Amino acid sequence: MKKFENFILEIGLTKSAIENYVTFSDASYNTFYIPKKKKGEKRVIDCPNANLKAIQRFFLKKYLNKVEVNKRVNGFVPKRGIKRNALFHMKNKYLLTIDIKDFFPSISQKKVFEVLYEIYYDKDFALKMAKLCTYKRSLPQGAPTSPALSNLVFKGIDDEIMKYCNSEMVNYSRYADDLTFSSDNKNSLQYVYKFVSHLLYTNGFNINKKKTRYLSGKGKMSITGVYINSGKPKVSSELKKQLRAELHQYIINGKEINLNQVSGYISFISSIEDDYLKKVESYIEKLKKKKTLMLTLKAE
Repeated sequence: MKKFENFILEIGLTKSAIENYVTFSDASYNTFYIPKKKKGEKRVIDCPNANLKAIQRFFLKKYLNKVEVNKRVNGFVPKRGIKRNALFHMKNKYLLTIDIKDFFPSISQKKVFEVLYEIYYDKDFALKMAKLCTYKRSLPQGAPTSPALSNLVFKGIDDEIMKYCNSEMVNYSRYADDLTFSSDNKNSLQYVYKFVSHLLYTNGFNINKKKTRYLSGKGKMSITGVYINSGKPKVSSELKKQLRAELHQYIINGKEINLNQVSGYISFISSIEDDYLKKVESYIEKLKKKKTLMLTLKAE
């Protein structure tokens, strides 16, 4: 049995339904915009409808997540994340961070087909799955399969970068479109930049020069939002101050706050700083005791 026919049986849909999405997948997307951090700029999100998204999620879970990616890739890989991404660079003096411009749109349907054909050795399956997972012939920002497919397409580049960095005694890691390099030799990072810049260009990617940064231990050194100056991964003090302020407003002043957001902040910081959960629990207990004391004094 051919691989695509087996995929149809596994997912439990009719062949005509799947083939219809293969042929007319672009008609199954909705486009909307969300604001970026920089004022006035917006991020384009091309999101598949519920049925196509379900097909993509099945492909992701049953197929793509089982394919090995480069060991230095930390974005959208189970049991990896931004903390692991930062840990590769903790002990080095100099840091280079490179951002790839329009990462997903730069990955064409042809590149997706080629990598799927290389993995599964079935041209029909590779072509149809590439069509099911792309929008207007490139990876869409909004499809559940895009991050995993980008990691697979980029694997050959990751391998070449890692090989070159090893020869220059430079550490390398990547989180989605953020590439990070560190070394005790500043000149090595300049050589790396030239090599990576050429390699990316020849593979159809462009560097966002506005987001390219050379950093040293003299200033704040952050990697995808994780600070490494202290020798341990840390979250910005500003975020922790904001969280404490919101907890204070909620517990002491009784003001409404976004509890889901606060819970998310606590979970995020705790995932980076091992001792943070105990600290925030202690802080909450102090606030509760303070509130109890205030109420007691008021009653008297």
